[in-house]
Amino acid sequence: MKRRGIVSGINRGGSTDRNNAVGFDKHGIKSSQNSDYSSLKSGSETEQNDAMNYALLIALYTLQGIPIGLSASIPFLIQQKIQMLTLTASAAGAASTVANTSASAAASAARLSYNANAIFALCSWPFSLKLLWAPIVDAIFSKKIGRRKSWVVPIQTLAGLLMVGGSNFVEQQLGLESSGMAEEGIKTAMDPASMNVKGVTIFFFALYFLMATQDIAVDGWALTMLSKKNRGRGPVMNSIGQNIGYFLSFVGFLALNDAESSETLWRPLFGLKSRPGEGFISLGGFMKVMGIFMLIVTTLVALFKKESSTDVSFVDDGTTGGKITDIGSKEKQEDDEIDAAEIGIKETYRRLWAVCQLPAVQSLFLILLTYRLPTSLSDNVKFLKAVEFGLPKTTTALLSPTLILPLGILVPIIGAKVWHGNPLRQFMTAYKVRVLLVPLLDILMLFVVKERESTSLVLFWFAIVASTAGQAIVNSLQFNAQMTFFASRVDPSIGGTYMTLLNTAANLGGTWPSPVTM
Repeated sequence: MKRRGIVSGINRGGSTDRNNAVGFDKHGIKSSQNSDYSSLKSGSETEQNDAMNYALLIALYTLQGIPIGLSASIPFLIQQKIQMLTLTASAAGAASTVANTSASAAASAARLSYNANAIFALCSWPFSLKLLWAPIVDAIFSKKIGRRKSWVVPIQTLAGLLMVGGSNFVEQQLGLESSGMAEEGIKTAMDPASMNVKGVTIFFFALYFLMATQDIAVDGWALTMLSKKNRGRGPVMNSIGQNIGYFLSFVGFLALNDAESSETLWRPLFGLKSRPGEGFISLGGFMKVMGIFMLIVTTLVALFKKESSTDVSFVDDGTTGGKITDIGSKEKQEDDEIDAAEIGIKETYRRLWAVCQLPAVQSLFLILLTYRLPTSLSDNVKFLKAVEFGLPKTTTALLSPTLILPLGILVPIIGAKVWHGNPLRQFMTAYKVRVLLVPLLDILMLFVVKERESTSLVLFWFAIVASTAGQAIVNSLQFNAQMTFFASRVDPSIGGTYMTLLNTAANLGGTWPSPVTM
């Protein structure tokens, strides 16, 4: 199969005689004995292998979603902490200013909260910068362990150890380690100096760096792990896995950390002693549990998943890209990756730069970098503003298992059937809804939350469900269409790096508007 020369720089055909490939004998006579049976058997085995690979990809992408979900819960903790600090400082003010205390405290808390969350939003930048080290991930690996396992296993191990070992550090930086302790500890928690947003940002920046590196390896692995005809399903596994991981860490933590839910539900359910004002599990404890879970999954992958080795070797013939020899079969020729270790990191970067020079790719970059700016308020501020207006955190957490998670799993599957073979049409349909309809639903939700006392219960829940479901549907449709389009265009010769190039532009388009908006 002919590759795009500008992308790979590889002449797949080279000067190799097609009759020397597997399937032909030395006289050029095609070997067809039992070919029909072998084809059926091979197809059945391929489907079985892909089914197992689907499960593995979902597990790996689930691990990716865990830090994302944890980081999504931090802004709520920051907001809660700042409100508590602001009210405490206001209560200590002069008696003559009591009348203005409530309004000034609310305004001060909102301003400090958005500033702190704007700083914390920087922690997700590694996903937008991973292109810088993606060629290294493609080019350096242990042949004994496998191209992708050489990175996936150690990176996930480091991430798990970081979550377990750094859990207390995060609590200390947020000033949460004194929760439920003696009066002296509570006074310490009320000290403004007890919260260091920069420290938390640095910790999650390091965690995001590890998971961004894992993302490079897993995206590249998905291109070769799945058979060619099922390769387009990789983005669906990505969407499902990340949604599950996000649900486990974001909803799981907020639900188990909420003091009221813990007192009325979780402790009675497990027969534990009442501890008013305390959550069922602390942030540090939850991070340890998730870190241990990550280490367990990583151990299973290391022990039981064998990465198939490539039968393709690179030979420098003096041309721009060289040629490929020793190709096992036409099918493997289409699916295998070129050994980036043979062509070198410098050549990989050169090919990446060649891709960036393509007019079509540059136009795509411009779209990816700007299309989320009109929706940045909805993406980053909506729920924080709703909590500020009085929406309980438990309600926010409840929306994920009841709406966001099911929609995140079902919508990509339904979308693939409705817009089969046309991800761009799917993307544009969802984007029109996202820009024109979802903001109106968001405004309605914020209005009814703010005027909750004078709003009917039916309208209240309709507005919240409509706003949340609308955003979840269009997000899922766009993400799935975007990843499907990318997967259908990349050249496996630099698969991980090429996918990372496109994903980096998409991630950067969602990252830079966040601190600007907040």
